[in-house]
This record gives sequence, C-alpha cells and structure tokens, in this order.
Amino acid sequence: MRKYILIILLSISACIPHSHRHIKKVIKQRQHVSVKKEITTHILLTCYQPIISQCDGDPLTTSDGSKINLSHLRRNKIRWCAISQDLLYLFPKGKKRHIWIEGYGIYEVRDVMNRRLKHRVDLLIHPKTIFRIKKDNVKIKIIL
Repeated sequence: MRKYILIILLSISACIPHSHRHIKKVIKQRQHVSVKKEITTHILLTCYQPIISQCDGDPLTTSDGSKINLSHLRRNKIRWCAISQDLLYLFPKGKKRHIWIEGYGIYEVRDVMNRRLKHRVDLLIHPKTIFRIKKDNVKIKIIL
C-alpha cells in the first residue's frame, strides 16, 4: 500500500511543475503575438503606367528599387501601387507595406509619388491598358 501511495505522490509532483512551466510558456507566447492593426482613411484613387511621361527616367524601376515585369503586370500577377508621401508615416519602417483598397483588394506599396501630390494612391497598370481610374473618397485600410 505504501508503494502505491508513493507512486501516486511522485506522479502528482512530477505533473505540477510541468503544468506551471506550460502555463508560463503559454503566457510568454501570448505576449509575443502581435495583433494586426488596421488604419482606415479615404483617398483619391488614380492609376499610372510605367512610361517616361508619367514616371522618371527609368520607368521600370520603382522608388524602392523593384523592377517591374511587364508580362507579370499584364497578367495581373503583381498588384503594386504608389502612395503619396504624406501617407508614408502610417507604415512602420523596414516592413512590407500593404493596403486594402475598397473594390480593388490588397495591393503592395512599392512606389512613392511626387511631393506635391497629397492623400492619393496610384494603381500600377500595364502601358497598353485602356481604362483609367479616378475616384475620390475611396476607403483604404493600411495593413500593419
């Protein structure tokens, strides 16, 4: 009988520190989980093409140094946009920048507009695309 009581006490004592360690580990994991935040604003939505008249001397390179692949752009494999410089402060430095545009979906911010333009987002479209976009008061969410 003493053997059984000893075995039960040892098994219980072995479980208690493990459960405390497990609880501490779970608490630490929850502290490190970052909650995705979204900032919502309204902007003027337009579009631009990678051509010299609408860009600088090298239209196939964005301001972050990314090269635009025209065949991927034609097939909508890349969804990039440019934002005005007054919206840059909303994004953390050193992380990828994504925005959700109402009616258009999620775009990756790869370019920056001229300083004179305020509160705007330009969607990158293929040079041979005929449609143009100019919509005011479009809701966007900046995904952090």
